[in-house]
Amino acid sequence: MPESRNRRKKPARRPGGSGRTAPSAAPPVDEELVRLAAEGLPGGSTAFDPDATAAAVAQELTERSRHGSPESHAPTPTWYKVIMLGLLVVGLLWLIVYYLFQGAYPVPGIGTWNIGVGLALMMVGLVMTTRWR
Repeated sequence: MPESRNRRKKPARRPGGSGRTAPSAAPPVDEELVRLAAEGLPGGSTAFDPDATAAAVAQELTERSRHGSPESHAPTPTWYKVIMLGLLVVGLLWLIVYYLFQGAYPVPGIGTWNIGVGLALMMVGLVMTTRWR
């Protein structure tokens, strides 16, 4: 039976006859794109050095991770934590006082709006917890 011209050729085998194909080479690096990327980096230069360029690009990408800039990872100041916890506690105490004194305190003139005030204080404290590090 004659072989067809359209028949695919088998891939080259590695020496040793294991039947596996040789791994393909890495794709070539476009030096012009790497140079342009290096020029766009802070402190980038027009001189092309592939190793230094790759290191600079890797460092820049690491700094611009999904968490933002390195400056944003500073710990939360003490005053922020005090205000946040203070709002949570004051809001809770506001509600407790309102229910214990059957609406006569903390502000008798606003009636059931005392519940809204207590909950609002607690919600502001809760929203502040999202910025706590």
